[in-house]
Amino acid sequence: MSYVPLKDILITARQEAHRMRHYYLGVEHLFIALLEITNGLASTAIAEQGLTPEYLIDAIRRKIGKGSRHRLWAGIPNTPRTEVILDIAQDAASEEGREHIHERDLLLAIIDESDSIPMRVLRALGLSTEDFRASIYSRPSTSDASQPFVRIDFSPAFTGSLNKEELFVLRRMFYGYGQIRIDQQLTGGYTTARLLVVTPIQPDGREDAAVVVKIGSMDSILDEAQRYERHVKGTLPPLTARLEDKPTAPETSDLAAIKYTFITDSSGNPATLNQKITTWTTQRINDWLWQNLYNGFGDGWWKQNRPYRFEAWQEYDWLLPPVLTLEIVESDATPPGVHILRYPIKRQRINQLQYGDLVMVENFAVQKVDKERNAIQLALGQGSNLTRAYQIELRGLDFEREMYFRGEIVERIVGRVWKTRNEQLTNSARQLEPSFDLTGAKITLDDLTLPNPLERYNDLLDITLDSSLSTIHGDLHLGNIMIGPQDSALLIDFGRTREGHTIFDWVTLEISLLSDYILSFVPEGWSGAKQVIQALAKLNHNVPIQTSPELQDALTVVTTIHQIIAQHLDSWMEYYLALAFISLRAMTWQTMSTNSRQLMFLLSALAIHEFDALLVTDGNIGPHTEAPDATDFMSNL
Repeated sequence: MSYVPLKDILITARQEAHRMRHYYLGVEHLFIALLEITNGLASTAIAEQGLTPEYLIDAIRRKIGKGSRHRLWAGIPNTPRTEVILDIAQDAASEEGREHIHERDLLLAIIDESDSIPMRVLRALGLSTEDFRASIYSRPSTSDASQPFVRIDFSPAFTGSLNKEELFVLRRMFYGYGQIRIDQQLTGGYTTARLLVVTPIQPDGREDAAVVVKIGSMDSILDEAQRYERHVKGTLPPLTARLEDKPTAPETSDLAAIKYTFITDSSGNPATLNQKITTWTTQRINDWLWQNLYNGFGDGWWKQNRPYRFEAWQEYDWLLPPVLTLEIVESDATPPGVHILRYPIKRQRINQLQYGDLVMVENFAVQKVDKERNAIQLALGQGSNLTRAYQIELRGLDFEREMYFRGEIVERIVGRVWKTRNEQLTNSARQLEPSFDLTGAKITLDDLTLPNPLERYNDLLDITLDSSLSTIHGDLHLGNIMIGPQDSALLIDFGRTREGHTIFDWVTLEISLLSDYILSFVPEGWSGAKQVIQALAKLNHNVPIQTSPELQDALTVVTTIHQIIAQHLDSWMEYYLALAFISLRAMTWQTMSTNSRQLMFLLSALAIHEFDALLVTDGNIGPHTEAPDATDFMSNL
């Protein structure tokens, strides 16, 4: 296939400049045009560096931003740097006896000039411009992307199935091997991403060490790789799972994959804590949580304990469904009667919005672009600062007319309310078929009365907490914790690793334990969930628990989690606040069993009840201490 000539590249570059409202032609527009060439040199070389063209294009667009709607001059002139690069490319073409520039000349000229915005973005993403340049030089011409054939076998332990796109990504990841064997799928998480244990096999039949492969959406996988580099790489203990190579992100797929080193347990088999917890004694689990997990990762992570004062919404609003889902309304002017949402947010105004109301959103940032659903997700943005709070989804967009990219600050956009957060949470709760009323201030299940989380969560988001900030995993459930040699702790899946509320991880682990372990000791349905809640309430206040010996023994693991959390608390109020939001979030997960989601709803209610009780104390009453007041709830137990 011949190279794309400059004249065709310039057409795409000028279209990009127009979409970005830039009335000039910069190197960034040329580079994006090169990336948009199907199976082109730039996109192929970028894929080898572990990125996709779309991801890099978004990064460049975030760097330069959109321009004003008001044109200040006629035409689209070249910038001085563009002129320099075109001169370099023309010299390269002339040296080869050609009159006209094509994509290879232009791409190498951009790399050699080295100081344009695209090259700065590449370096900021950790890519080697030298490797990028070498990759371009190694290709005398472009070629169509084809699916490399690597035979894929499945061990008897693997009981699922993989679709064609997942198989394609795996073949691309293990290109050069004769075959791979899918040994098993790791379970215990609540996302749709795949976690597979894969053994690569050389063409001569030699087996390499098994690895853990995560397959998910392209954006989430590439973000995970960036988070690993930023937060994780230098903080891991000596013996643990680590990211191997760069992500595999084929240009022709919406999926990508990432690969972790894998260290088996003493039996030689891969094992997650979710699998081990049913075979270990509770004493062994408790010791392991303290010594291997908490102390193993604590110095680089949770023990940082930097002072952190925050309002609850800053850490926990993003866990909940979007505050609003809007249908886009085309409007150049401000419509009459429109409700304007801008920073600082007044939550009361959002709560008053109803179906059909007109809303204008100002200065929010694009968090996600979903082209299949013609939708974008916005989050609160102020200047260059982007938080994940106050998510708003807009549907019905025409991406042919208006372009959006992740990280972009949207100055204004108008939509009509289609669904509210309250509606989505209520619908999730109704799916659990409760026997109690969801519209009152309290919920009553038999003789158990608790606050209604659906009525209370909004008020709790405005609570200010004095706490601590640390590096946190962000998704510390039983399926993301693996057991290595000598019972060492291995963590995988760093897609949500960040600087955050220190106890977030341990509260997340607690609800995972309750859902996947504790719940197995009680009957299914609301009655079993109620039994766990009553036991937890008694555990919180050192009241003897009248239940089965097996459940009492299992609850000692929850006690251990509480003891670890206590190392990082100024007040038990922050624990109950975190528990209320994290469990309410879990109640909405369709990947969690109905029984578990019922427990999560009641757990959120219990957490709010305990939080309310602390409002009349100094905040130091918490799990395993007896509250000074005998509440109505405790008397019912």
